[in-house]
Amino acid sequence: MNERGPSVIAMIALVAVVVAVVILIFFGIGYALGRAFL
Repeated sequence: MNERGPSVIAMIALVAVVVAVVILIFFGIGYALGRAFL
C-alpha cells in the first residue's frame, strides 16, 4: 500500500500539469486567432 500512495499522487499531479498545459496552448491559439482576425 505504501508503494501505491506516491505513485497515485504523482499520476494526479502529472495529469493536472498536462491539463494545464493543454488549456494554456488552446488559450494561446484562441488569443492569436482573435488578434489575427479581429
